[in-house]
Amino acid sequence: MAIDEQQNDRGANHLAEHWAEQLAVAAKTLARWCYERGVDDRVLRCDTTVLWRAVDQAIGRPTTPAHLERPLWERTAALLRQRRDWDREHHVTPPPTSPCPPCAVAPELCPVHAHPRCRACSGRLHATALAEGFDTHPCCDSGTATAPTDSVHDLLQVLGAMPLAGAG
Repeated sequence: MAIDEQQNDRGANHLAEHWAEQLAVAAKTLARWCYERGVDDRVLRCDTTVLWRAVDQAIGRPTTPAHLERPLWERTAALLRQRRDWDREHHVTPPPTSPCPPCAVAPELCPVHAHPRCRACSGRLHATALAEGFDTHPCCDSGTATAPTDSVHDLLQVLGAMPLAGAG
């Protein structure tokens, strides 16, 4: 029985070492991704949905079991703090800090700044457009700015207008 227990202990130690290594690699990747976007250690205060989205965008796959998600983010935050201190010590200008970590990761999930987006271009819609019931910018609305010339002439004829000489 003692041999079986030793083998189980070795297997458990190997698995723990494997997860520790995977966690370190994932934290470095995630820290690089956050740093490039100006996301600092304040990301720890974000909702778990935002954190999952960041992991998905940075790494592209689930990296850790649920019980290791918090240690992943704690390690990532520690790496981001180390990088901030290194930048300061070596007089390196880091990317501008994001004023809102959720907006830097997933703007549509930000509880403070999430705004309706244009259906056509995904840009932020102005309050006036929303109040008038529009879901696109006027310039993105098909049929206005990019109408084919034939359609314009057909419309003019229906309205009884005469096209200018030389037009068409």
